[in-house]
Amino acid sequence: MRLPTPTLYERKLSRILYSRGIPHKPSRVIWYTRADYYTPDFVIGDRLIIEVDGSIHSREFKKTPDRIRHRALQNLGYIVYRVTNTRIRESLQMVAEEIIQHYYETIDTTTKGKIEEIRTPITYDSIPKFIRDNISQWAISFSENLSEESWNSSYFRTNLAKYHLALVTNQSALERFLLLLLGLNLNADNVGKLNFDKLVKLFCRSILIVEELFDEGGSMASVHMKNMFNVSAPGFFKNLVFIGGPRIKPGIITIRNLSTLKMHIDDFNRHFSGVGVNVEESEVKTECIYSMEKMDNNSQFSWLRKW
Repeated sequence: MRLPTPTLYERKLSRILYSRGIPHKPSRVIWYTRADYYTPDFVIGDRLIIEVDGSIHSREFKKTPDRIRHRALQNLGYIVYRVTNTRIRESLQMVAEEIIQHYYETIDTTTKGKIEEIRTPITYDSIPKFIRDNISQWAISFSENLSEESWNSSYFRTNLAKYHLALVTNQSALERFLLLLLGLNLNADNVGKLNFDKLVKLFCRSILIVEELFDEGGSMASVHMKNMFNVSAPGFFKNLVFIGGPRIKPGIITIRNLSTLKMHIDDFNRHFSGVGVNVEESEVKTECIYSMEKMDNNSQFSWLRKW
């Protein structure tokens, strides 16, 4: 893979950190799912990541992926500190002092636990095309006989192989399959409110299923599932707005105003933030506005323009 070339301000910061005896690694590759990797500007010590942001990072289309990666890195155990080109240009010494202080604080911290590293995948997308083409239909079929009590590794090990052996031998395929099942188990009550109570329970059971079927050690299944959900959460809410549910189960609810959408975002975060998953309103807004602008007739979603 091709690593990014350090910018002028990254080089300035690197030189002063070296002069102060602070060890750091530029553009280290960190995988946060098996299909997504990140190359932070600097990794200092074991867990401190420094990001040097140019003006492009203040634009809306960059804010969402920045926040998603930020949460993914936190789930892995890293601490992320961002600094702008402007600050480096105007007060390089002060920025260096702040970074050094953060570095020593990470050394002194004993309660953060170890860094969880996702193993480097053989390919960027480790789910074979045949599996990707059929996995949605397999999930729909599998869910027909799936009760809440059946969300355990024994049931999945016994019954998944009937569809394809890769679902119990390919961890990425199983994780994708479980997220599809979560979408199929999403329901609304009689007043049109989504039931996230059941979903967060099934998400936690999904993590246990992966941990028990695949021996990665530590909490890697948990980290990976959380990161996958964080990556997909803004798109999940976009689909709620435009098709009334996840792609695998559209038409669950109808969202016609901002207050209903924001209520669901708040309820989602209330349920899932405790397990390391959440979504920002601004992320959902960016996804929705972008999709609306591509539509030929978007008059029924005109309420989004007030956001």
